[in-house]
Amino acid sequence: LKDARFQLVNFSDNELRVSLSNVSLSDEGRYVCQLYTDPPQEAYADITVLIPPGNPIIEAKDEVLSEGNETEMTCTAMSSKPAATIRWMKGDKELTGGW
Repeated sequence: LKDARFQLVNFSDNELRVSLSNVSLSDEGRYVCQLYTDPPQEAYADITVLIPPGNPIIEAKDEVLSEGNETEMTCTAMSSKPAATIRWMKGDKELTGGW
């Protein structure tokens, strides 16, 4: 275990358990447990790392408008996996594409 984030939790005749701290996206992938018998045996675990989105950021082209004008607003949710689903609401009603 050359990465200090891996810690040996249990080592016995029938179990080898490790823990991984401070998990990041680069830790995603296939892990292999090898049993040194004749013939050798292997078991696999595929690990998926999820990342919650950060707080949404709203940017408005204009903060004050005159009636009848047009403006643009952008909502961004950064760095999530899977990608965040964004929807616009006005009060308790969802805005749809035909506004």
